[in-house]
Amino acid sequence: MPIEFKMKSSAALMAALAAAFPLAGQAAGAARVDFAVGDVKALSPDGRSRTLGKGAEIENGETVDTGSGRTQLRFSDGAMVSLQPQTQFRIDAYEFKGAADGSEKGFFSLLKGAMRTITGAIGKADRKAYRLDTAVATIGIRGTEYAVAYGRSITVTTGSGLIEVCNNAGCLLVEAGQSAYVLDANTPPNFTKRNALAPLTQPQGPLAPGFSAGDSPGALQAPQHQAPQQRINQGGYRLNY
Repeated sequence: MPIEFKMKSSAALMAALAAAFPLAGQAAGAARVDFAVGDVKALSPDGRSRTLGKGAEIENGETVDTGSGRTQLRFSDGAMVSLQPQTQFRIDAYEFKGAADGSEKGFFSLLKGAMRTITGAIGKADRKAYRLDTAVATIGIRGTEYAVAYGRSITVTTGSGLIEVCNNAGCLLVEAGQSAYVLDANTPPNFTKRNALAPLTQPQGPLAPGFSAGDSPGALQAPQHQAPQQRINQGGYRLNY
């Protein structure tokens, strides 16, 4: 057998082995796709695009663009994120080593559209380790389920736990069963009767089993106490949950 052919064969074999058995220590993706309906894509920071299907990995820095479809992501810390049609969701920085050890972080951006999430281990021990950014407000959590609808303004509804919605005008604590509305980056967040799940009640495509944005909009129960007074945090309010 010619030497050149042997070398080419060996190179092909090494490449196949590398693809089948990644090197130890190689970083895994931040999340995997539970399901995808329609032409859902991942956009890399350098502009490359790839179609996402069930089981596909999503990496740090990538943006998930649902187009006219919808998808659900499962993160390595146990968090789940469901994205509705016409949504762009970016993983800005994510790190989880299998346990909360102080190095974990989950920083995300909702560029447009609507989403629902059940958070995982990140943010439970250190609420500063989790953040969802939009152009008009930032959302922080301490173990919760919430939904966000974002166009030029945002509406946020908390299903369980507690979130804190902040912008240049202050912060608002939004408890289970409550909703908040933020007009723009310089207008204080305010409580609203509008539910962020309202635009999610008619999902496109077949429903997936289990958790999915908009599949069970009635799951958010109205608060059992009187409507709370707006609480604006200018930096000194301590979250207790």
